Amino acid sequence: MLQLTIIIDKFAFMAGLPQLPSKQDNSFTHLSHYRKIYGDKTPILMYHHIGKSPKESKFPSLWVPSLLFERQLGEFWSLEWPAITLGEFVAASCSVCRGVILSFDDGYQSVFTRALPLLTRFKMRAILFIVVDYIGKSNEWDRPLGEPSHKLMSKEEIREWIASGQEIGSHSLTHPHLPRLSFREAQREIEDSKKRLEDIFSFPVRHFSYPYGEWNEQCMEIVEKAGYESACQIAEGVNLPGENPFCLKRLTARRPKRNLKTLFHMLLPYRHTA
Repeated sequence: MLQLTIIIDKFAFMAGLPQLPSKQDNSFTHLSHYRKIYGDKTPILMYHHIGKSPKESKFPSLWVPSLLFERQLGEFWSLEWPAITLGEFVAASCSVCRGVILSFDDGYQSVFTRALPLLTRFKMRAILFIVVDYIGKSNEWDRPLGEPSHKLMSKEEIREWIASGQEIGSHSLTHPHLPRLSFREAQREIEDSKKRLEDIFSFPVRHFSYPYGEWNEQCMEIVEKAGYESACQIAEGVNLPGENPFCLKRLTARRPKRNLKTLFHMLLPYRHTA
C-alpha cells in the first residue's frame, strides 16, 4: 500500500497536479483538493441517504455516513469552494459557476434530519429531487428488489427545507424507468410532477432528475418542453457552462470500490490546462 501511494504521488507530481492525500479513503471526501484541476468545470455530487447503511440494505453505496458528509462540507467550506445551485450554473458566466453542486435524490427523511443541519451550519445550498406520489411515505419502488422501507420527507419537512434556503426539483411521480414508458406515460411522469410540486409548495420547480439516471432523446425532449431548465443523469465527469443542460453529469458521492487511484485517473482528463 505504501509503495502504491508513492507511485501515485510521483505520477501526480509529474503531471503537475496536487499530490493525493496519503489516507486511502473510498469516498469523495477529498474532491475539494482537486479544485485546480476542475477550473471552470462544475462537478455535481449525488446523494441519497445520510447515515450508516443498514446491514439489510441492498444498496449500501447510496448511504453516506453523517461524519463523512460533514467532512466533505468542511473541506469545501475551508477551501472556499462554494455550493452553487443548478439555476446559478445553468444561467451563470464562468466566473460565477465555479463551485460544486450538491443534489439529493428521492427525498429521504435522513436528508432532513442529518444533512440539513450541516448544510445550514456551513451555509451551503443543495437541491432535493422529490418523488411526488411518495411524499411522506417510503421508497416503494425499491421494495421488489428486496430493499427495506426507508421513510421519505413529509410535506412539512419539505417546506422547512425550502424555508431554510434550499431548492427542490422533480424526480418524477413514481420513480419509473422512463425510457421503458410510452410517450404519454413519460409525459405524465415529467409534466405532472412539476405541476403538483409547484401547486403543493408554491415554489418554482425548474430542474429534473432522471430516475435511475436513465433517459433517452424522448425523455429529454419532454423535460425541455415541460419548462424545466435542466435535468441530471448519472455519468462520470464534470460540466461546463454552455453544455446541454438536459443531460448534466453527476458523480456518486460514495462508491465502495472507488479508491484514490481510480478517482485520480477519473479526474485526470478534466484537469484545468489554462
